[in-house]
Amino acid sequence: MYDKHLNVFLTVANSGSFSKAAKKLKITPQAVLKQVQLLEEKLGVKLFLRTSSGVVLTGGVNQFSMMQTI
Repeated sequence: MYDKHLNVFLTVANSGSFSKAAKKLKITPQAVLKQVQLLEEKLGVKLFLRTSSGVVLTGGVNQFSMMQTI
């Protein structure tokens, strides 16, 4: 099953920035940010730590992964 939010999340995680992910997905950085925000709201955790040099995964991703195994 294809999930747009998950696809955007994985692209951002792999590329390390919203703008690089946007180029790969051929959408605007604002659209990438919005998709990530929607996924964060849905899951109830922050997925990325935003920095001046890009983004990194947060501990929230590990919490979500642990919840999925229970």
